[in-house]
Amino acid sequence: MSKPVLTDAPKAYSYIRFSSPQQAKGNSLERQTEMAKQYALEHGLILDTELSLNDLGVSAYRGTNAKTGALGAFLAAVDQGHVPRGSYLLIENIDRLTRTSFRSAMALFLLLLDADIIIVTLTNKRMYSAASMDDEQTEAFGITADLIRANEESQRKSQLVGDAKARIKAKLLAGELRGRPYTRQTPAWLTWNEDSGAYELIAERAAIVREIFERTNAGDGIDRIAQDLNRRRVETWGVGRRKADHWRGSYMRKILTSTAPIGTFTLFTTKRDGVTGTRRDEPMGAVPGMFPAAVGEALYWTVHRRFATVAPRGRNANHAPQSIVAGIIHCATCGRLVTRVSKGKQVYLVCSRANARAHGCKYLAVPYAAVETALRENSGWLIEEAPRGKNTAALDREIAGLVTMELHFSGEASDLADLAAQEKSPAARKRLREKETELRGAQARLRAITAQRDTLTTASVRDRLKAVKNTLEADTVNVVATNQALRQAMSRIVLDPEQARLEVYWHHSPESVQVVPFDTRHKRWVEGSYDLSDHGPPADTKAS
Repeated sequence: MSKPVLTDAPKAYSYIRFSSPQQAKGNSLERQTEMAKQYALEHGLILDTELSLNDLGVSAYRGTNAKTGALGAFLAAVDQGHVPRGSYLLIENIDRLTRTSFRSAMALFLLLLDADIIIVTLTNKRMYSAASMDDEQTEAFGITADLIRANEESQRKSQLVGDAKARIKAKLLAGELRGRPYTRQTPAWLTWNEDSGAYELIAERAAIVREIFERTNAGDGIDRIAQDLNRRRVETWGVGRRKADHWRGSYMRKILTSTAPIGTFTLFTTKRDGVTGTRRDEPMGAVPGMFPAAVGEALYWTVHRRFATVAPRGRNANHAPQSIVAGIIHCATCGRLVTRVSKGKQVYLVCSRANARAHGCKYLAVPYAAVETALRENSGWLIEEAPRGKNTAALDREIAGLVTMELHFSGEASDLADLAAQEKSPAARKRLREKETELRGAQARLRAITAQRDTLTTASVRDRLKAVKNTLEADTVNVVATNQALRQAMSRIVLDPEQARLEVYWHHSPESVQVVPFDTRHKRWVEGSYDLSDHGPPADTKAS
């Protein structure tokens, strides 16, 4: 016989979790809901229906439910006092609460008990509270065993799933999946054709992809391209919650930095740090030609190299560069971009940080003419001694992994943004900020690594070096053409006024550096005062 429910009866909160779509199709939700209702009725508890505590399709193995899920929202409500002390948390089994490592699981368990929350496992009707654990300390043995078992079961399942995925990936790399799709979660401009047994382009979407690359190559910014697509009312891609209401520059960037437009699919494996649990995606290999290409490789890699340097922004976005080193020259002290400053008829190059009078860098103005002259007069040996390409297999693998990582982070960030907006969860907002930081880091690394790769062939490297030489040695310097040639070939130039030198780094060989001397009032170059045997100009070359 059930107890009558009193107005001052303790509150009970039903926490329901399952991790797989298959469980959603079954009766897991209904079963857990009915068990909670029955327990509350039998024990005279008020079952709260205002605070939604359903983590449907959320894993407890990595603690996601406690970080950004409904359980995290419950913990925040407890911390903020919205959940009364002495309330009950009803769960089917202890593994619905957590499947993390024993240390983390026990910390979560004790956190709830210390907040005066009573945990009930409905399957065996066991009740755990701070008082009961103190009175019956042997209960710790039982809960310890349950927490360890839950984690070990998840580890075993994870290993089995991981092994199965690894076998499929190995078959794909060996070319043994012909006629069968490795994945149906393709980029939005692709689809799987069951009749032909192959991936196919969606013609109108592939045309948009090509337009994005062509316009980027012509100088249009990603935000401008997105705005134009919105003005033309081009329908966005995606299904359900993943379908955006308008085009964004961030999606343009995602397309431009993915390898899918040239038909390459990258396989990766996920590993986690045994101590911190930090996720790390490691590429297993790339499968060129898995998808039909939407753009040609020459255009694709040209655009990638453009993304590796800093483009003009704000009011300067549509202005032609006034310096041959615009966007690629950096301060040796703080690493910030160097800006062009006019003082009457004189033009100088100054660290942008120092020019803004920010702390951390010295204001050392260098005549722009000295830098331009140094590059022009030393162009002969600079190009002759420049590296000529390298084996890029390792970079290919890392780029492929970073592309997939970026897509993964972007998807997680989008989901977290929706969760934060819908549930106004502090935990979700915090995790969203963390995920956005991870995403920006992955994007920055991707741009840097992509720029390093000798993208096409040794011949393309020679072409870029030739373009640099021709523009630097022209009788009259064409600032726009020279700047474009330098951007295509060089990842950056480092300006060091105190050492009176420029350090030149190339896209295709990032470990190589060439030193170009120049005259400066901060410190004049003295012949023989530096070891130029590896990187500097020949002994008979005059420093400018």
